[in-house]
Amino acid sequence: MTIPLFDDIRQQQQGFLRLGAGSLAVLLLYAAVSWGGSAVFNRGLRAYYCLEPADVLCIGHSMSEMGIDKTVLAKVLRRPVAKYCMNGAGTVERLVMFRHYLEEVKTPPKVLVYDVSARLFASGLAEESYQLFLPFLNHSEVCTDFLARQMTKSERLFFTLVPLARYENTRLGAVQRGFARDWKTRKNTKFDPADFRRKVAEGEFWHISWRAPAVEAFEGMLKICRERKIRVLLAALPCTDILNSAEPEKYKRVMDFLKKHCDSSVVLFDCNPEFSGRYELFADPIHLNPRGQAEVTERLGRKILSVLESAD
Repeated sequence: MTIPLFDDIRQQQQGFLRLGAGSLAVLLLYAAVSWGGSAVFNRGLRAYYCLEPADVLCIGHSMSEMGIDKTVLAKVLRRPVAKYCMNGAGTVERLVMFRHYLEEVKTPPKVLVYDVSARLFASGLAEESYQLFLPFLNHSEVCTDFLARQMTKSERLFFTLVPLARYENTRLGAVQRGFARDWKTRKNTKFDPADFRRKVAEGEFWHISWRAPAVEAFEGMLKICRERKIRVLLAALPCTDILNSAEPEKYKRVMDFLKKHCDSSVVLFDCNPEFSGRYELFADPIHLNPRGQAEVTERLGRKILSVLESAD
């Protein structure tokens, strides 16, 4: 004799078991895809950011990302080169990048090539730029500590549980380039000097400003280099002369400030006199096109060689 109530309970138990097994399978599949995919993406990103030992380390934002060809530079120098550049990385973020590199790579570089310009201390780069370091959340103590000061607890929990969400389009592009070992610029747009002169006259350009936290981060980077006996080449990669002359007094103030920080271990190399008037080399007022990248990389390489000779 069967009791309907007991039959219903047994059926419900079986249903709950099937639901639990199905949910567990979904969770396991999610974990495999999310964490496995994140691990693969992280390898590609580490390759693109060159988190590996090198004699020369290049640190910067999009100007050096598009202005320095890491492969060509290594051929010119005949030495290993690392290029850790992030589109949108301001001076504060670049200090994090430098400390992250030193954390990951135990042997410091002989020379740090640091991207500078008159807008080194200005605002106007990527908003919420701390998100540039999300792929290294819980992988790097330096990056995780920096993120902890910028994120809410709910944000940190979300990106911890959903690691694939750390990779937006720019970071995914960097992952792809890392696996391809490709550090050449693909920006083939043509700079229009007449149009940009009009924009400057209307005040539509990246203005020079002076932010104290950025200055502190820059000086903190120099302090680390002096302590670790790393020579520094402050590389003023070229911007168009139209932009450079838009705010001449402010431009001179920043460049004079950089010169005052130079000594036997810190050298300023200004590419602007040689390249800023050659508009055929530019994709826009601050970024080089492939031809510009090739020429500037070759010229920069010759300068780095002289710095390396004094470092050896």
